[in-house]
Amino acid sequence: MKLLRYEQIKDKLSQKPFDGTTQSFKDVSHQFSDTSIETLRSIHAQIVQNKMKRTLASHQKPQAVKEFLRRYHSRIKGNERKPVLINIAEEVDMSPALLARIVLENHLQERADSDEEPHKVFKSEVTRLMKEPHLIEDGALSIQVQLCNLKDPCYGPYVEAIKQSVGIEKEVFLISKLKEYRFDFMSSQMLCLLITAWNGNVINWIESKASFGDEKSHNQYIKDQYFSYINRFGSGLVIYWFGFIDELAEACKQHGIHLSDRLPEENEIVRFDPYPLKWDPEEEEPE
Repeated sequence: MKLLRYEQIKDKLSQKPFDGTTQSFKDVSHQFSDTSIETLRSIHAQIVQNKMKRTLASHQKPQAVKEFLRRYHSRIKGNERKPVLINIAEEVDMSPALLARIVLENHLQERADSDEEPHKVFKSEVTRLMKEPHLIEDGALSIQVQLCNLKDPCYGPYVEAIKQSVGIEKEVFLISKLKEYRFDFMSSQMLCLLITAWNGNVINWIESKASFGDEKSHNQYIKDQYFSYINRFGSGLVIYWFGFIDELAEACKQHGIHLSDRLPEENEIVRFDPYPLKWDPEEEEPE
């Protein structure tokens, strides 16, 4: 995907009336018919996550949290089954699941402070109840957390489970195809192959990414992973299953990092025999 096309899609996914629902993705896909909905979802998730990273600290300030709680408590009575927290999240331009976590954590801390032996609520307890909101003793809050988890397209335990499932699915597919190609490899985390070549490039390893390769995430992966792979094993292939910005491929090719949105077909790959025939000096010298 060309950078200009990516910027057009990014602008469309960042503006109203797009709201992250399945129907809104379908509407955008009609305008960008050459781009899959899965790719649009991946780009949208990156947009939201980058925005939340920039703004979450301000949402967690005591004054902001106090205002969230004030709005919640003033609206929840008689509206237990209505999307109260979701509406507040839309008002403050925040992830519903992240807002639900803030409200839940403060609810639990208030209860812990009122115990005979006040104590600090561990984040692990908050995480557990976010994953199992039916265990939250406050019935109204339990419903609100469940609604936020269902509504949020980018955060929350359901989204994380889907991401992990998709990542595993792509890795299983990759491994099965390599076995079908009769390639040897070391591990499912970082596949190290016998020397092969594709499109004239030597490939010593393959990294699978079940996401879209935008500039920010790609540069972070280079820093955290790819350079260490190159230093240890040489050049390799990164598969962004949901596409990538084309200009990134040219920029990192000189470092030995080659990008693709698919696994090459077997007939596209050149294998190098690791045990070539050696010349026997007692035999007739080859011409």
